Amino acid sequence: MRKQFEQMIINNQGRIRYIASRYSHDGEFDDIYQEILLQLWRSFESFSGASKQETWVYKVALNTACTSVRAAVKQKEIKQSPLHQSMQEIQPKHENCQADILNHFMDGLSDIDASLLMMYLDGLSSDDSATVLGISSNAVRSRIKRIKNEFETNYIGD
Repeated sequence: MRKQFEQMIINNQGRIRYIASRYSHDGEFDDIYQEILLQLWRSFESFSGASKQETWVYKVALNTACTSVRAAVKQKEIKQSPLHQSMQEIQPKHENCQADILNHFMDGLSDIDASLLMMYLDGLSSDDSATVLGISSNAVRSRIKRIKNEFETNYIGD
């Protein structure tokens, strides 16, 4: 079981790290990342395979990250720091670097839309994404269409 868990983490490390970074503030990345790993480990035996493994990882990771943020807000631990800049203020380092452009675009999206775009780019179906986010497949498709249009308007133009 340990080997299977380790392989799952290796296969999904990028997803997990992205979610942890998206929901972390002021040096909380390691805490949220570790909490996600802990929750994945605690619930690994109960994974029934009713959904795809990456869908299940997204759901556990997003729920854990959201719970961590809610707990921090309740305890008023999240403080605005002059060192913590919004990624919207940071321009891509290289105009032609696709990863920088995508990261810049995603930083301007809501957490749900950024997570949805990440799932879309990872190839998850609208049904799987809907399961993770708790919305309908139609809502997923509508959001993806709107996100694509927004990207086209902001980065491709005429």
